[in-house]
Amino acid sequence: MCGVDDDRYKLERQLLAVQCKLTGAKVKSETNQYVKRWMKDFRTVTYEADDVLDDFQYEALHCQAQIGVSRTHKVLSHFTSHSPLLFRLTMSRKLRNVLEKINELVTEMNTFGLLNSVEPPQVLCQQTHSALDEYAKIFGRDDDKEVVVKLLLDKQDNQKLQVLPIFGMGALGKTTLAKMVYNDHRVQHHFHLSMWRCVSENFGATTLVRSVIELATKVTCNLPDNLEILRGRLQEVIGQKRYLLVLDDIWNEEERKWEDDLKPLLCSVGGPGSVVVVTCRNQQVASIMGTLGPHKLACLSEEDSWELFSKKSFSNGVEERAELVAIVKHIVKKCRGLPLALKTMGGLMSSKQLVQEWEAIEESSFGDSLRGKDEILSILKLSYRHLTSEMKQCFAFCPLFHKDFEMEKDILI
Repeated sequence: MCGVDDDRYKLERQLLAVQCKLTGAKVKSETNQYVKRWMKDFRTVTYEADDVLDDFQYEALHCQAQIGVSRTHKVLSHFTSHSPLLFRLTMSRKLRNVLEKINELVTEMNTFGLLNSVEPPQVLCQQTHSALDEYAKIFGRDDDKEVVVKLLLDKQDNQKLQVLPIFGMGALGKTTLAKMVYNDHRVQHHFHLSMWRCVSENFGATTLVRSVIELATKVTCNLPDNLEILRGRLQEVIGQKRYLLVLDDIWNEEERKWEDDLKPLLCSVGGPGSVVVVTCRNQQVASIMGTLGPHKLACLSEEDSWELFSKKSFSNGVEERAELVAIVKHIVKKCRGLPLALKTMGGLMSSKQLVQEWEAIEESSFGDSLRGKDEILSILKLSYRHLTSEMKQCFAFCPLFHKDFEMEKDILI
């Protein structure tokens, strides 16, 4: 359709062009209210554009359905709601309207430099280490520790490098469990060399191999960024020692980076029984890297949750009174067995002396507590950031359901 098709192609091009810039804008919109509003307006226009393109698709299907229809019917269709002439006029108006809105937003973006100098995404991660507070009691993870330790010790005769994923959602205590295993006296005695590396999003083979060399030698590695040179040095420092390497907080989902780059290098060194333990939130990471079945971490039991929360809340001079215990039991249920939530909320309660203050927290949500919000959401937000744009959009539909409402899958879809 002359004219209309040109506008349609232009719309498709503009949507693709702006989409390329939106990734940076999403990060900037978290701190810039102007960019946030601009993105909201732009998203509204893209929905309109999507509807227009859907109309074209529908009309194409309708035209295909008309193949074989009598000529009389085709002539009559020019005077009905499915008239090609009427469709052309309607779509021409809709297209130009959407294009004008997009042009206005793009002009505004360029005029005010909304997406210029967008800060790189801040990785919401915290460097971890292997040290474990020997005086701190850890609740509900002793059985998990025994299972993992047994797995490590049982692999002493295995000639191939084994990889054991510890898998579970954020804030469950995967790093804590890894520390418990790493510092167990049986593990320390079993392996000739134990190393700990917090990886997060930096999964480059060069960076990780250099880090392993430094961990093994406890000296800075000043070799050039050449994998062949680094490989030679890695063989020198590890040789045939049975080693344990903990790679904490892995996010890499690219199989090539593991299978082709890092795995061959780690497999080229170490004696029988060497093991790499990885902690991850994503099941795909576990399936890519694991040679052993992943150890899936569950939430704490109600009993362990109560012990952890009461230890945190009944401190700083707060006495365990009957009226407070009833409140605590209700808050513990809200935490759903998440160790981080239990520790954060328990610590918050310990700073409150009055029953009325405890009741106020009981009636509120985690989001109403600044400490709870900052500590818990910062962990969960990292998982959200790793969703695709499509998955983020799907996730945004969940607030349509009331709090504590049981969501039916088909209704959500």
